[in-house]
Amino acid sequence: MIPDVLAPASRPAVAALAHDRALLAFDFDGTLAPIVDEPGRARMRPDTRALLRVAALLYPCVVVSGRSRADLAPRLEGVPLVAWVGNHGAEAGFGPVDRSPRGAVIAWRTALAARLGALAGVEIEDKGLSIAIHYRRAAEPAAAERAIREAAEALPGARVFGGHAVVNAVPADAPTKGDAIAELLERSGCRTALYVGDDTTDEDAFRAPGVVGVRIGGGGGSGAAYRLAGQEAIDDLLRLLVEERSRLDGRGTRAESLARAVQPVREV
Repeated sequence: MIPDVLAPASRPAVAALAHDRALLAFDFDGTLAPIVDEPGRARMRPDTRALLRVAALLYPCVVVSGRSRADLAPRLEGVPLVAWVGNHGAEAGFGPVDRSPRGAVIAWRTALAARLGALAGVEIEDKGLSIAIHYRRAAEPAAAERAIREAAEALPGARVFGGHAVVNAVPADAPTKGDAIAELLERSGCRTALYVGDDTTDEDAFRAPGVVGVRIGGGGGSGAAYRLAGQEAIDDLLRLLVEERSRLDGRGTRAESLARAVQPVREV
């Protein structure tokens, strides 16, 4: 099993990232926010949001997600990010977005609706530059996934991959999360990036040059160098990154105290 990034033996690697002022990059669902039954209700815990805000004052921070940028924006409001990238890397926050695949995606949506419309508990989500077919509410998830994959793999020009109770279809030539991280590294001037993710689509980022990957759950066969036991541990990783960076740049009094002051917040 790959080593836990929070283990004492991994501390020098985290310190090295802080010393290099690495780019910090995160997936959203299953990483910054817990997986929920209704994707529209996903959000960061108040503790995570507060820690991410502090981290973003000390490092250049980005979010790279399968969600569209328009969907991500309100979920990240108030966090001083360098950029946020949507649609699995295809919808960047820098430069013009290539909208030419939109026509193909509309055609895919029509074809999928014709083939899957009768499947109870299956939801087709059009993200503009990609399609997500959710089956979390299906009575027989395994059978639903098989039917969805068969339909998705018949789509012309689509790259198909799975996720947490979802099958995704993106244009085969669209930029990946790895492509997005490479571009962000170049634009930020950072030599390395820490990328934290939890899903198949994050493997492109884990394997990108200059990336130190952290896989939540740490499944076998991952390209990540480290693992994090579960999504709830993201707060501990953010706190550790803040502490290491603030120690190096002399801002420990303010930044460390802010991080340590973050306590579980009860919502009303």
